[in-house]
Amino acid sequence: MKASPVPGKRRRIDEDPQAHSRRMANYIRMLEFIVAVLLLSIGIQQRVYPFDYLLILALLLAYPLVAQIIAAYMERKGQRQQETSRVLVQLDAILIGMAIASLHFSLVPSMALLIIVHANAVTSGGLYIWLMNIFGTVVGAVAGSLILGFHILPVEQTPVMLTLMSMVGMGLFVGASAFQSHSQTRILLSAQAHMAQQQKQAVELSRKLAKYLSPQIWGSLFSGKRDAKVETRRKKLTVFFSDIKGFSNMSEELPLDVLTKMLNTYLSEMTRIASHHGGTVDKFIGDAVMVFFGDPSSKGSKEDATACVAMAIDMQKQMKLLRQRWKREGIEHKLEIRIGINTGYCTVGNFGTDTRLDYTILGTDVNLASRLESACRPGHILISQATQELVKDRIMCRAMGDIQVKGFNRPISVFEVSEMKARAGSGAGFLSLEAPGFSIHMDLHKVRNFDKKRILVSLATGATGLKKGEDTRIDLDAQGFSLHIDSTSIRDRDKSKIMEILGRTAMTVKDRLIV
Repeated sequence: MKASPVPGKRRRIDEDPQAHSRRMANYIRMLEFIVAVLLLSIGIQQRVYPFDYLLILALLLAYPLVAQIIAAYMERKGQRQQETSRVLVQLDAILIGMAIASLHFSLVPSMALLIIVHANAVTSGGLYIWLMNIFGTVVGAVAGSLILGFHILPVEQTPVMLTLMSMVGMGLFVGASAFQSHSQTRILLSAQAHMAQQQKQAVELSRKLAKYLSPQIWGSLFSGKRDAKVETRRKKLTVFFSDIKGFSNMSEELPLDVLTKMLNTYLSEMTRIASHHGGTVDKFIGDAVMVFFGDPSSKGSKEDATACVAMAIDMQKQMKLLRQRWKREGIEHKLEIRIGINTGYCTVGNFGTDTRLDYTILGTDVNLASRLESACRPGHILISQATQELVKDRIMCRAMGDIQVKGFNRPISVFEVSEMKARAGSGAGFLSLEAPGFSIHMDLHKVRNFDKKRILVSLATGATGLKKGEDTRIDLDAQGFSLHIDSTSIRDRDKSKIMEILGRTAMTVKDRLIV
């Protein structure tokens, strides 16, 4: 049976690097005094130094133990650890200076101790600590000379064993210092690897969380412009609502996987268009979409309203493309979306608690946008007078009179959106036709130039096949363009008209797109 690890004996893999560094510094301090004790002991044993120096030997033995206890206590309490370490380094220098005096300033042992103590000072605190360490060594040497008397041991009278052990002690210190540096490097590399792994996990987590927030909110949170706390404000916003007419009834008839794929495709396309126009996607409620303009960033009420209506126009056009794609996939329901837009002052911000927030908008003008969406005809866009006043210079609208909506005592003047005025004179740029065995959708403003060649090839292939009476089947989907031809289902009376449409569309694509 495999033995279980003993509690308290497992290695701490998450040890604090600074605590480890301080602990290693304490071990090096002990090594300094072990070398000093060893040299003084050999000198006493060789009768170079008097027997009375055993008191100094006892002091050199006791000091590192006391220093270790003080350092451990301060580390456990978490108080003034760096200051304590610097003070102990200075005390080290003073005692080593006294040890050098007790060695009678013997050249090789003194040089060995000086190298050890000053190297440790440089490693512990840099230039300033080293200079203070030099001063402390001088103070200790002077104090030792005053207490013990000033003596100098000539080199020729220094025992070989004392010189040899000085070199051994210095070698041990160099080895221990190299081990400490290696250990610190290994800990640093391990910490860097751990940090890199945490950063990778944080990036992956943030990428996942980003899917639950609109890009504007995500960006403002990460840039620090906005904090994740309960707060709201009043701002003038343009609010958009849409839903698919008849979606609830259709959802009961379609298989779950087909319904899921279809809904995800629809929401993905609507979100892409909303992001392109700078809208903040508030939420999805089944097939319903809620978007608003004006927060967290705004270009001004007029520009926000215009961008919202332009987005709605693009969504209606994109819906025609999606409808043709779904029809080829066997979904015969004629799905159309209703859109309602209103502009007014709303309360926007983070609603909820400290543990669960929802960034959304509230207010009467939000409710009005929802009511306009419910009152809108399928396939159209209904806007309030407040929005129409802001967009009338750039959007073609048609007055629809007043309507009575739930929750409002007075009638509401509404307008139906037709098209952007800038595109009104280029009607040939947009085309959407359907007939048995044939459907075509084109929004030339959305067609990409690198799709031009295959679009022209599909149009030419379709026209040639119909002209020769060959069995022709074409299904092409590209951004802003969709073509479906099944010659076996096309009625004879429609063929000449379809060939004319194909030819005219090819000329439009050829003339208006860059080669």
